[in-house]
Amino acid sequence: MKYVRPFDHDQSHDTGAPGYRAQVISHLETALIIGSWIRAGGCGPALHYHDSDQAYFLMRGMMNVQLGGDVHEIAAGTFVYIPAGVAHRNWNDGPEDEFHFELIVPAPTPGRPLLHPVDCVDDAPGSVSAAYVRTTNPTDFVVPEHFPGMAVCALATTEQAVVNAIRMAPGGEGPGTHIHDFDQYYVVLSGALEVEVALQRHHVEAGTVVLLPAGVPHRQWNAGADDELHIALLAPAPAH
Repeated sequence: MKYVRPFDHDQSHDTGAPGYRAQVISHLETALIIGSWIRAGGCGPALHYHDSDQAYFLMRGMMNVQLGGDVHEIAAGTFVYIPAGVAHRNWNDGPEDEFHFELIVPAPTPGRPLLHPVDCVDDAPGSVSAAYVRTTNPTDFVVPEHFPGMAVCALATTEQAVVNAIRMAPGGEGPGTHIHDFDQYYVVLSGALEVEVALQRHHVEAGTVVLLPAGVPHRQWNAGADDELHIALLAPAPAH
């Protein structure tokens, strides 16, 4: 299994939506991870909803996103949470191309539709009140008691998954080699992360996804001179 997978525009495909190309990074049962490039003036699918929860993280450019009846203009570094059943769409009114990655948790069952188009927001079964848009500030990060070189900011906690932003200082490290009974995914946003997966070491640059399936031993640390920042997805949500 390829545990380290970079976002790569050359590996993307035309989705049929104007100016929108996508790369499927991973499709395990617990989560579908997609890299999405939308050109200036382009858009994603028309108004629709999913049977699973979805999240966007905008890495570059600007995005317009409609959640129910509300429209938000967001900048790079913004996290968007879209519960199952909430009507939404996104497009790029900015002057530059944008790139974001998407998390769909759990992944749709093969043979089932990825999305359900709707004509208006009231046709979707979900409650938009649980959807939100948020950015992170330095004061949002909390340092765990036993890992002083690591700081954690909670982005989403649901029955399906936990999503955190994690900042690793130079020389910082997470727990020693360990396993989980849930799948874990890292998306490196800035800096570089050293990850040991199944006893193999990987140097992971920004714009790369690390897959850590349940039961696979792993550990991570920052061997560089700069802070490292990544998103960590745990799915399904840990029992404790």
